Amino acid sequence: MKSFHKRFFLVLIVVAPMYWLLFTEDGKRRSDMVVLWLAGGDPISLNFKVLDNNYSIEEWKKVFEDVDWSCKDQTTAFGDQYCYSEISSYNGIPARYLTAYFKNSHVNAVKLVYRNQYHQQLGNDLQQQLGMPLVQTHESVENDLLQWHTDHGTVMIKTELTADEKASLIWLSK
Repeated sequence: MKSFHKRFFLVLIVVAPMYWLLFTEDGKRRSDMVVLWLAGGDPISLNFKVLDNNYSIEEWKKVFEDVDWSCKDQTTAFGDQYCYSEISSYNGIPARYLTAYFKNSHVNAVKLVYRNQYHQQLGNDLQQQLGMPLVQTHESVENDLLQWHTDHGTVMIKTELTADEKASLIWLSK
């Protein structure tokens, strides 16, 4: 009987973590973050409530010094320079990459692309950070946008995503 309990305990030690990783939302999220980190992405924590356009490219790189940034001078709709990095997570939510756009060497916009299945969780994180969003309806956009206005900018995500679109968040400086 002692041997049975010992084997049962050993099986439980192996099966329980596997079950948690494969079949629970928290386990799947953590597994995704580890896989993305192993693929070369860095985690990033960013508080949109305090983000403002006073950060230069050099300051941006200092604040996020653990992140491997690739910066380029190129004119876009958001500015004349940008810095791009593949990331593993944003505030603990699995993500793909983050791009910071700079206008006159100061941050003007931020685009975060994350995994579609974490859209609701990202919305909840933003509500905790910024409060309840405004819902904006635009004729040119298929789905409504959720908007949070801060002292220094506006954060936007879609209310719902279609199966084929890339989940993304945009912060625009005032």
